[in-house]
Amino acid sequence: MKLFYRLLISLLLGTIILICLDEFLSYQVETRQFELNLKRSAEQIGKSLSGVLNHAWEENNEALALDLISHAQIDGGMNIQWVWLEKNRSPQIPSLLEISEREQLRKGSPVHFKQADEQGDMFIYTYIPVMNAYIDSGVLQIRQPLSTLKNYAHKMMLRAVVITILLGCIYGAILYLFMNRSIRVPLQRLIEQVERIGTGDLCTTVAFKGNEEFARLAQTLNEMCSRLLIAKEKIKFECDARLKTLEQLRHTERLSTFGLISAGIAHEIGTPLNVVDGRAKMIIREDLTQDEIQECATIIQNQAERMTVIVRQLLDFTRRPKQKIAEENIVFLIKQVFQFLYPMANKQRVEFALHVLPDTRAVLDADGSQIQQVLVNLLMNSIQAMPGGGKVDVTVSNVPADQTQIQRETVAYILKLRIEDEGEGIADKNLEHIFTPFFTTKKLGTGTGLGLSIAHGIVEEHNGWIEVESVPRRGTCFSVYLPVKEIVDER
Repeated sequence: MKLFYRLLISLLLGTIILICLDEFLSYQVETRQFELNLKRSAEQIGKSLSGVLNHAWEENNEALALDLISHAQIDGGMNIQWVWLEKNRSPQIPSLLEISEREQLRKGSPVHFKQADEQGDMFIYTYIPVMNAYIDSGVLQIRQPLSTLKNYAHKMMLRAVVITILLGCIYGAILYLFMNRSIRVPLQRLIEQVERIGTGDLCTTVAFKGNEEFARLAQTLNEMCSRLLIAKEKIKFECDARLKTLEQLRHTERLSTFGLISAGIAHEIGTPLNVVDGRAKMIIREDLTQDEIQECATIIQNQAERMTVIVRQLLDFTRRPKQKIAEENIVFLIKQVFQFLYPMANKQRVEFALHVLPDTRAVLDADGSQIQQVLVNLLMNSIQAMPGGGKVDVTVSNVPADQTQIQRETVAYILKLRIEDEGEGIADKNLEHIFTPFFTTKKLGTGTGLGLSIAHGIVEEHNGWIEVESVPRRGTCFSVYLPVKEIVDER
């Protein structure tokens, strides 16, 4: 109801200003009219008395004339007396009269002026000349109080207050009824509709009868909800298509990686196959004792399990798993990837070295298969960057969260995975493009240009980021930052 009080106060202020202006103007007009009436009344009374005074003075009886004046008082506060213009006679006319006004009296014209007494009460004085040959220079003084104006002003103020109060009550009642029915209730319904829209409910509509502003606003909101619902479905469809395409690209990258390391895997499987074949031929062709047969069977079993592990790793890497967030130990994942890439690294004469700093928290909530894909892509880049062999150092450590890009209360530490090689490095002009999809500097058939882009996307999905440092002909270092699972102290 804040709007109601604002409108009511605005209307009351406007009304008070108008009433005060009207009363002020009315008071000014009434005051001037009242003073004019007093002056006219005084002139009429003065002219009436002047005839009597003329007659008394014609009888050459000054004392009788002045006595008549002293008895000629009128109820209501009017005071009449005789004053002299001459300096040697008393009572004297007030010295406040200017010379021009005195001359005006001598010529027979009345004079009026206002003056306050010792108590501060205002009076209007009227001087009426009595022109007679027997009368020495003197005039009638008629004094009338203006106290009636104070009473009139008080009445006008009281009337203004009463009118303001009545108008305030009327305005308040009218505004309350009007706003409650025409503004507050429709506005509340529109607010509830906006709140529903904010929570994602775009199916509920609100309708008003008529063709007023609220009805048009409700219609606009309904149309907006319809458009938002259509846009939401469209965005959902596009998002699903994008996710599907992204997953296909990731799977394509897996298959491409599989093709690159297939030669090393074939060599890795070929060795145990030769051992199995040789031991099987020995059992078939040679006359072996039971212990020798048992030994050959054990060797065959061990080599078969070795091949099974390799094939299982290949299948796990090439299949398209569903995203599954779970507790993962990054050190264990790195060791698995080392084992998986060992044939390819061995062929390139590349050595892996893992360094885990003391007191490192390596457990995080992540999708293990996706993190493995990130590690495979980064390590394969390091292997391919060293065609003449070299060393890849992988360092696992923690960084305080307040010193990184992530500022969260639930995350105390960030896992920093540093992969540093001794390869050819990346040119400065290519650094800003390395995470762009399909951007590659490798020879045709050795890469799709999706590896780093997909790795970057996976890390961002896990609320992390990747930084890269490279010095041409001295090596490249990729730093992967991931939030570490917070360990709750149950003590």
